[in-house]
Amino acid sequence: MSFSDEVKQELIHQECEKECCARAEIAAAILLGGALSFRGLGRYGISLSLNRVSASRYYYSLLKRFLGISADISTSNFSRLGEQTQVKLTLHEEDVPRAMEALRLYDEGALFGVANRPAPEIIAKPCCRAAFLKSAFLMTGYVSNPEKEYALSISVLSEEAAQGLIDLIALEGVKARYSPNRSRYQVYTKSAEGVSVLLTVMGASAARLKLENVRIVKDIKNGTNRQTNCDNNNIERTIKTAYAQTEDIRYLAEHLGEKKLPEWAREIMSLRLEHPDSSLSELGELCDPPIGKSGVNNRLRRLSEMARQLKDSLEFEV
Repeated sequence: MSFSDEVKQELIHQECEKECCARAEIAAAILLGGALSFRGLGRYGISLSLNRVSASRYYYSLLKRFLGISADISTSNFSRLGEQTQVKLTLHEEDVPRAMEALRLYDEGALFGVANRPAPEIIAKPCCRAAFLKSAFLMTGYVSNPEKEYALSISVLSEEAAQGLIDLIALEGVKARYSPNRSRYQVYTKSAEGVSVLLTVMGASAARLKLENVRIVKDIKNGTNRQTNCDNNNIERTIKTAYAQTEDIRYLAEHLGEKKLPEWAREIMSLRLEHPDSSLSELGELCDPPIGKSGVNNRLRRLSEMARQLKDSLEFEV
């Protein structure tokens, strides 16, 4: 079972207890699932097509319990990555007007007089917004396996519906976008935090916990890798610097002679040649008397500058 299927199974088992939330869930299923059909002269048909038997039972129960409406049930088989059963819930024609009125699906200014996005009163409460998002995901949602990537998407029928869903998601503090996908629009977020928030809002607490566990492991691994890379870069940089310093010291000793250099220069030259892999702090502790890291760095820098000036046949002060 995919992670997306796990989330949907968890959501289906989250029973709806409030009538206002039930209306939001049914409205989402109809609006996003393409369940409304225009039959002319103000007549409409409503049918929900579901790929899970458990989902069909869930929505059948919502219709019966909160709207007092029964639906005819029919099944059909189709092949897509294996044999699957599709369950169709069809409302009786005489119940459709009552359902549309209860769900505020009429919109005189819209095409065919049907709303493209939920009426404000259907999603006025935070609990109803959460219920709408839950049902939207159940109908057309998908979430990636967090082991591979963080992404959650919901498919809608129109650009207007996509923008409406984005506005709804924004109320939960999550930034979403949409993109055309054939005859539909995909509303999506690819933020790990955004996916986590939406799973929490929808009520998929077990899935959210699984995602957070994956995030923690990934963060630890990424942090370890960054630290390892940083340490490797520092080691490489130290080795290159020490090699350059050693070459400068040997050049000075060969072309100028140690006797012409002051005592501090002879001491640090000798220590660097004897301990080519030591850090500046370690070299400082070997000095007599010991000096700090900045003091060692300053002496080696001055020696390198002397070597450069000598190579350029310039006069320098020691």
